[in-house]
Amino acid sequence: MAHGSGGSGHRKKHAALIGTLVLMAVLLILAGGMAFAINYVMGSIGEIEEVELLDPETEEFETDEDAGEDSIDPDEIEWAEDLEEVEESTGITNILLIGQDTRTSGTRERSDSMILISINSDTNSVNMISFMRDLYVQIPGYSDNRINASYQFGGAELLDEVIEKNFGVSIDYNVEIDFDGFQDVIDLLGGVDIELTATEASYFRNAGYSVSEGSNHVYGEFALVYARTRYVSTATEANDFGRTERQRAVITSIFNAYKDVSITTKIALIDDILSLVSTDMPSSEILSLLYEAQSMNLSELGSYRIPVDGSYSNQTIRGMMVLVPDLTVNREAVQEMIAGTYED
Repeated sequence: MAHGSGGSGHRKKHAALIGTLVLMAVLLILAGGMAFAINYVMGSIGEIEEVELLDPETEEFETDEDAGEDSIDPDEIEWAEDLEEVEESTGITNILLIGQDTRTSGTRERSDSMILISINSDTNSVNMISFMRDLYVQIPGYSDNRINASYQFGGAELLDEVIEKNFGVSIDYNVEIDFDGFQDVIDLLGGVDIELTATEASYFRNAGYSVSEGSNHVYGEFALVYARTRYVSTATEANDFGRTERQRAVITSIFNAYKDVSITTKIALIDDILSLVSTDMPSSEILSLLYEAQSMNLSELGSYRIPVDGSYSNQTIRGMMVLVPDLTVNREAVQEMIAGTYED
């Protein structure tokens, strides 16, 4: 399912790579685990700015040009009851990575990438969960809308509230990031390894890139294009679902490449990337994660997305092509993903 959006072309152009940068920053902190990293972490990361809530009377619906007639009335949707209490697991830190095209002071665009990074200190594991931007959800104080609208309406704080209300996940901290410097970071790493299907390889060869089916060692320019691409399937996901899978594939490849570079390169990467990051995570928590990283098994990263297969319907609402999730099913799936027990 490929959605055409009535939003800005600039937003479309950069939509896919931002979540990659966000997670890259957090993983570099975790993977670094070195004394010299602390000074860079403390000195380079900015603070997330507070934003005023958008007046509900001015809320907008981002319509799709090829949506056609509405398939369902918003009032016909029956949501699962709100959870009386959101389950909070001990030993788990949930960090929401938020990517958008513009970080102008005091303003917000819609979030193009929303990836939950769940760090489990009990199992020494990290799981990442993409929330599809076309998810149709309940937004407290506003009409039901795409999940990415909540970030524009009220910043990270409202987006956290939306994820907790709809999917039963309590967000501990947020990280926001720009996409500047993405290509340079991968080039500084000496490139990354990306696995392409036959369909993907053919698609990118037609676009002028010298790639083949299987493993390819690529540099920043191609990795950027690969992470942005929406209109070709992966081995398991189609179109925009495939785009989020490609994001997570690039993230994993960057992490694997980072582990093998020299200390000098690690220092340069930490300094370059974290300067792009803003967070509400206190210094004490960052230092705690650095310490815990020493004993974590980061060789494999759990990679998931919400909604899960068979748990949503494709609908057109108010001119928007959206994914209406079964909240009961997806709430359970998220908890299993965080625990590392989810099975497709």
